[in-house]
Amino acid sequence: MAKISGTNCLKNAINHSNPGIGKFSTETIKAYQEAGFLNYMFTTLVFHQENFVVKYLLKRFPSLISKLKNRYFSQIPPEKIRLYPFKELFRLFAVKFLNLTNADTVWEWAELSFDKWVSNKLDQNVRIVHCYEHAALSTFTQAQKFGCFKILEQVSQHHTFYKKLTEQEFKQYPNLRSGYNEKILLKSLQKRNRRKDEEYDLADLIICNSTFTMTTLIDAGIDRMKIVKIPLAYPEVLDMKSKKKQAEQFTFIYVGSLSLRKGTHILLEAWRKYFFNQQNVKLILAGSNSLPNEFIENLPKNVELKGFLNRQELNTLYNDANLLVFPTLADGFGMVITEAMAKGIPVLTTNNSAGYDLIDDGIDGFIVEAGSADALGEKMLWIVKNKISLEDMSELIIEKARKYQWSDYRIRLINTIN
Repeated sequence: MAKISGTNCLKNAINHSNPGIGKFSTETIKAYQEAGFLNYMFTTLVFHQENFVVKYLLKRFPSLISKLKNRYFSQIPPEKIRLYPFKELFRLFAVKFLNLTNADTVWEWAELSFDKWVSNKLDQNVRIVHCYEHAALSTFTQAQKFGCFKILEQVSQHHTFYKKLTEQEFKQYPNLRSGYNEKILLKSLQKRNRRKDEEYDLADLIICNSTFTMTTLIDAGIDRMKIVKIPLAYPEVLDMKSKKKQAEQFTFIYVGSLSLRKGTHILLEAWRKYFFNQQNVKLILAGSNSLPNEFIENLPKNVELKGFLNRQELNTLYNDANLLVFPTLADGFGMVITEAMAKGIPVLTTNNSAGYDLIDDGIDGFIVEAGSADALGEKMLWIVKNKISLEDMSELIIEKARKYQWSDYRIRLINTIN
């Protein structure tokens, strides 16, 4: 196992590699840059406001570029950024125009190509490489030759947990099976999981985002001594007065893809059993659908499908919500939990998420057993009958969110590296 000899040797010594550029990886990059540790960040496609091409496109095609605003990235100097964009553009095309199975094949091809490209950019000046699961093997293999310290960030549950979960769900809900699910479960996952196992073996440090993620790794036999837990932080809490929701109708919202992993089918089962066409409650589902159509056909009148919502539309949805219900079966973290809590909205989620790290059950939110439609439905029914208690939760939730912001996360990460 490689070791870090001292942080005085880490100036410009860390390569960060992630084909995506989500909030958590952005904050990791910022942490390394603030500490003076960052050598380069490697990713597929971002737009830096100081890049002359981006400036030109913003001037000539503002409407086009606005559609890619989630790719804006100006937290570090542009000379620290290395891009591998072409296969990512092809992947984006595939997501839009190809079916799920073919788009998945393109994603895998693009991700493995990215990892290989990053591995070829390593040199002996790099002391640490920080990569993410399934996009680390080539880089770790090359880093091993240079004696680099290898950090793997694990953002989801161990694959053995998920395999057991899907088999259980297919047995209980046979209609969940689809051509895409079968391909992923029976063919592609076997190869991908072998790759992940090699990454676990090569990693010197594995960063987990929740107790749930960490537990699935330990249960699968990963060395506990090389695992650390650093929960993700809350979004910024904006100054806002806690508003009492006086409407007669109680509004549950769900945010995320409608999928097996997110447990949306269980939420719909619970809703049909406990709230079928009740007029005093409403469920709004915001997210693209990956479930077989029969799960969302003939929904009760008090269920509304919104589809994918942009940020402004989501904010409006949150403002109208009494509670976020997140019935996930397997989420390494579940950033919608922190997103809702930062707005003072109580959350009902499961033990298969970061719920235990974020929520004190019954005090500032609710946690139920994953996979149980009855446990979920009964808790939702109790919440509606005792909705006055939610008003007292809001201030507690906001105060908790204020105490662990992304600046705190960055400090915690650097202290871990130190």
